[in-house]
Amino acid sequence: MKKLPLVIFVFIMLGAVCSGVCNYKSTENSITRDVNNALKLTLAEMPTNVVNADTISCYRSHLTIAELKDTACIAMTWVSRAGRQDTQMVAQANCGFMTILMLSDQRASGALLFVGILWIMCSLWYMRRFKPELFVAGLSYGSIVFATDKFLTAKGEPIHFTPMQYSLMEMFMTTESHSLSKQEICDRLWPKKPDASDTLYTLIKRVKPILEANSNLKIESDRGKSYTLKIK
Repeated sequence: MKKLPLVIFVFIMLGAVCSGVCNYKSTENSITRDVNNALKLTLAEMPTNVVNADTISCYRSHLTIAELKDTACIAMTWVSRAGRQDTQMVAQANCGFMTILMLSDQRASGALLFVGILWIMCSLWYMRRFKPELFVAGLSYGSIVFATDKFLTAKGEPIHFTPMQYSLMEMFMTTESHSLSKQEICDRLWPKKPDASDTLYTLIKRVKPILEANSNLKIESDRGKSYTLKIK
């Protein structure tokens, strides 16, 4: 599901490219047909092997694509006929890539391109707004993301913990099972305190409402021997 917006964007872009190329090729073929037909009509009216101003004028008058009337011309080329070299008139459009592109109907590809850009922008906005873990390099569990030394909600909003609460949550998030023994927590947070049971109980009690208000996580106790961070 994380890659779905990108997959859809790629398909839209492929559609835009295919549509653009097809229309470009179609226009290119139309230009070729037009100049060849104009040459055919010109030779029917002026059967000559000499290209002069009148020939060019007649040739251009038969062109149906107005944009070609200033660029199209007739050239003489050598061809091999029956083992000997001869000359032959060849129609030339003399138009470049941009001219053909402007002559082609690119409305469909342009519309697809616009839709694709709009789609990816909206997708990025949505994921940044509601799925920040996709953009943050860090740990995620439930609806909480732990990255760059801070905790975020599913909407990308920071969760404010006291330093001790932060240390406890960091232990829960960085432990693969998300489960910690009472002794493990006390040894880490209060290494010099002989009995930190009451302090731990108070810490857990104060963290619970913060979690419930900002996530779908909860802390469960196993008879006071261990604590587990679980998804509701």
